[in-house]
Amino acid sequence: MYQTTIGMYSIEGKNYTSFGIRCDAVSIEDISPDKRAVDSLVALCNSEELEPIHLYDIVEDFLTSNQIPLQTV
Repeated sequence: MYQTTIGMYSIEGKNYTSFGIRCDAVSIEDISPDKRAVDSLVALCNSEELEPIHLYDIVEDFLTSNQIPLQTV
């Protein structure tokens, strides 16, 4: 089961909160400061029962698209 993670990060002395995604031993941190967007990605991964091996590709697609993936085609 996929879960949203939260972390505190710093760039050039400025702190910010960002969210990531985790499933089993696979974790990708600091995906987006938009919790709703990451929560939507987590929900999609769970509803589609995505195998963790595909997580990096899904996150890459998520980051390069202009839309939050809410459903599969």
